Amino acid sequence: MQLENEDGNLLIKTKKSKIKIKCTSHEDFPTIPMVTGSSFEIESKKLTEGIKAVSYSSSVSDIKPEISSVFMYVNQDNLVFVSTDSFRLAEKKIKIKGLEETLHILIPFKNIGEILRVFGEFQGVIKVCFNKNQISFSSDNIYLTSRVIDGIFPDYRQIIPKDFTTDVVVLKQDLLNALKLSNIFSDKFNQVNLKISPKEKVFELSSANNDVGENKTYLDAVINGVNIELSFNYKYFLDCFQSITTDSISIKFSGGKPIVISPISDSSFTYLIMPMNK
Repeated sequence: MQLENEDGNLLIKTKKSKIKIKCTSHEDFPTIPMVTGSSFEIESKKLTEGIKAVSYSSSVSDIKPEISSVFMYVNQDNLVFVSTDSFRLAEKKIKIKGLEETLHILIPFKNIGEILRVFGEFQGVIKVCFNKNQISFSSDNIYLTSRVIDGIFPDYRQIIPKDFTTDVVVLKQDLLNALKLSNIFSDKFNQVNLKISPKEKVFELSSANNDVGENKTYLDAVINGVNIELSFNYKYFLDCFQSITTDSISIKFSGGKPIVISPISDSSFTYLIMPMNK
């Protein structure tokens, strides 16, 4: 195959064919911005792990750009990733030392997929450069840039309950199976009802649909605290399982405040779900 430039167009020749492809000037191609400013290095695995652990909780609407993003900031020796759509929130902490406490970046949700696609299979160290307008991710052969959102992420730590009235420890796979079953009978709002009775050692999930039927599932669990009944969107619950690698999970309740979900023996991931109004 022979490739030639003919009057700014691409000419492709083989023994039996000749193809001419119309082209535009390379000078019209946008200039790739070279981001300057503060920088740090991080293993690709850690960066993608942090983003994957929270990005599904980001809002997909552009009405509030500050929550249609993944928020990345430094807290002590942790690089923290957070996202929320105001109905649920995910936080993932990645241990990494030597970062500046001034790092506060909002990466647009629409660019998150590209970052994961480019670096998802990459093995090595990524250099991250950022300023108030842009951020770049680069290695020896890859250079990717994104704008950053000019806004302030909500002070989400204020909504994380400090005291709990009921806590449950349950096997992740048991709860996952029960949620999948409840999904079949859930209504158009994806509502699943939860009933916990510590004295009777009851952990019940139920759902009902006038067109399909109804379902109740009882799970083995370690339960402490007071009785509680509430409803939640089962899809929000299912999403967090991709970020939990332990066999057991902790679920904590505090009345009508957010449900707090975390892996047992792993304080690096925290997930919040707002209960639904009955």
